[in-house]
Amino acid sequence: MNRYIYLIISILLISFTACKETDLTPVYIHVTPEDLENCIDVSNFNETHDQNFDQDQLEALKRHKFTHVNIYVNNKNLGCWELPCKVPVLDANSSDTSTLILIPAFPISGMTNTIWGYPFLNICRQKVILQKGTTYEVSQNPPTYVYSEYARFPFFETFSNSSSFISTDTAHDALTFIPVSRDGRNVGEIVLSDSTYQFFDVSSTKFPAPVGSYRVVLEITYKTDCKVDVAMKMSSAYNPHMAYSVGGFYASPDEWKTIHFDLTNTINTYHSGSGTATEVNLILSAAGDEGKVSRVDIDDIKVVYIRTA
Repeated sequence: MNRYIYLIISILLISFTACKETDLTPVYIHVTPEDLENCIDVSNFNETHDQNFDQDQLEALKRHKFTHVNIYVNNKNLGCWELPCKVPVLDANSSDTSTLILIPAFPISGMTNTIWGYPFLNICRQKVILQKGTTYEVSQNPPTYVYSEYARFPFFETFSNSSSFISTDTAHDALTFIPVSRDGRNVGEIVLSDSTYQFFDVSSTKFPAPVGSYRVVLEITYKTDCKVDVAMKMSSAYNPHMAYSVGGFYASPDEWKTIHFDLTNTINTYHSGSGTATEVNLILSAAGDEGKVSRVDIDDIKVVYIRTA
């Protein structure tokens, strides 16, 4: 019996000693929104994607407003964090390099609990030194990303010198986006007068979108005095003349904002037939307030998709 007691005591002492020797001093990884601004290299985009995008479109490909980041250290998922963030790492080895992966992320409109890692970029792996008791500033060596070779942009509107949107309402056919310069940007603008409850309903040109195992995302950058509703028509839908709602965005008269919509479920839910693609029109509509001039400015509108299986 004494032998077993001695063995148990020895094990407890060894465990206690091992625990005391474990250094749990954290190193912090500090990521700011600025670290993920203009983080995409598009210098070879046309060549790698067999496209002929102009300079305005290439610049728009770099413009994102990522609000979150997924962080991995040595393949360990440290979670999704809202920017800016300072994330502790307890098991970093100060004497060796660590593999750091940052995946830019964003919320999907209408699904406040859903944050997506932006799935259209190749993963960027960095070898970094994480010294315990210090803070690693990502700004010292910010990551650079390129678009996956499988990412496709079937619809792209920068309003640089024209607009692909036309009015669907003959009574208000003059109300469509007019390219203007606003806040140093090339934007599309619609102005609703203050004399009546004026409204607009405009449709984009048709573009192809895949059906099935794809992720399809609509991104809009805007500054507006009124709420704008977003819908889509599909040539392959059960009712091809119906505008299926995908969401909307509220007034933001003082700040440019970017919003993302998941088109995947809408396309797959209302698709009819056995085809692998459908033609889509985006529909934007809004109503002004009597006695108030309402202005809707849109900077970029992009639809991007990538295969998921």
